[in-house]
Amino acid sequence: MTAEKFRKDEMVFLMKKINIDLEIRLEKALRRKNLSGTQVYFLVYILRHHPLGTYITELCREVGISKATLSVLVKKLREKGYLCFRENPGDVRKKMILPTEKLNEEGAEFLRQAERLETEICGALEPGETQRLWELENKILTGLSETEKRQEDKK
Repeated sequence: MTAEKFRKDEMVFLMKKINIDLEIRLEKALRRKNLSGTQVYFLVYILRHHPLGTYITELCREVGISKATLSVLVKKLREKGYLCFRENPGDVRKKMILPTEKLNEEGAEFLRQAERLETEICGALEPGETQRLWELENKILTGLSETEKRQEDKK
């Protein structure tokens, strides 16, 4: 096994390890009686990036999650009263996802807790390192997305 191959293997394993650790931290820091940490963090994303609403397709493109997975997440959050739909008069199949009054009321606390968690997670990095890591993560996600699209096109 070459050193580069070993490092790739270790790098992928390290990314998985970081992901598991992040999931645990999300659960500890953000979990609510009726919400998982991941659900709360998704609501934080909505509050930060789409306080006036958005569409599933737009969210899929932004967060890199399949439409089916995202639809399940949105459905659960809708059932819990945090998100609602508004139909598009021009296309009834297209529904805008909007924060509810419940989310707007609880959102300030979600945002504070998310900020604390993000500061803790990114605290080991210098500002330049944070920017570079963000760029590299996006590059990896873009590559994964392009690979998935090529595989779908072959079907």
